[in-house]
Amino acid sequence: MRRGAALVLLLVAGGCAEKSGPPAMARPETIAMAGDQPVTLGAFMAWVKTATSEDPKNVSPRVLSSLLDQYLDEVLLARVVEAAEPKVSGTTAREKRRAFLNRAAGLETLQETDFRREYDAHPERYKRPTLVRVSQLFFRAREDADAAVKRLAEGASWEDVSRAKSVEPNAASGGSLGLLGRADLPREFEKAVWSLSAGRTSAVLATPHGFHVFRVDERLDARDVTFEEALPGLRIAVAEDRSARAVGEAIAGAHRRFPALVVEDHLPFPYVGANARSPEAR
Repeated sequence: MRRGAALVLLLVAGGCAEKSGPPAMARPETIAMAGDQPVTLGAFMAWVKTATSEDPKNVSPRVLSSLLDQYLDEVLLARVVEAAEPKVSGTTAREKRRAFLNRAAGLETLQETDFRREYDAHPERYKRPTLVRVSQLFFRAREDADAAVKRLAEGASWEDVSRAKSVEPNAASGGSLGLLGRADLPREFEKAVWSLSAGRTSAVLATPHGFHVFRVDERLDARDVTFEEALPGLRIAVAEDRSARAVGEAIAGAHRRFPALVVEDHLPFPYVGANARSPEAR
């Protein structure tokens, strides 16, 4: 009886061992472990092809190593999102990730005081330099430029001269270049244009490409941008900054919770990434 019982136990144990197979890390298709979750070569290569629109065979080992690190970050972040308590809302992985990061970044609880704090902390970011609104006439020949300047001096409107004579792409609408700061002006035009008061026209300026005439339509003096003016940009900047920090902290936490280990001898390229590695599968 004992011998039969022992035989049954051996058969059961043998059957279980055969069914379980080798450990995940020992399987040839496993190229990394994200905690206790195996990462397969097929899944990674499919991700590379989607991310780069390239055949992975044409991607260098250094780039593949960097991409593997990114892929492991994605896998680990997905594990953290799924393990989050309380559970995050969303029906797809993308929706859940967005909800998780929004919660981690505190985007849903942002208040005006948060934007005001950012505004007060960086006053240098909210100063508008002096700007000029400039229009241009452009000509291929010097005689055309001189004729245009003469017509302006005789009282013709800038718009009429622009439409009739200028070869600027937007000549039909007056050749506006929009608002420009001093640093936005090419060096050969900077002094001539910047010295003009609103409504004044430059002399003909020659360049290797042709002949230019500028008019300063408006000058806007340097001033501080008010909080109310800066608020739309502040909403975006604060949200982006908090989101970036939340992603970094989430990935760092994921690595602590689910350590990543690259199975180096299962990779078809030499790994030079940042994750810990196992030179031999166990």
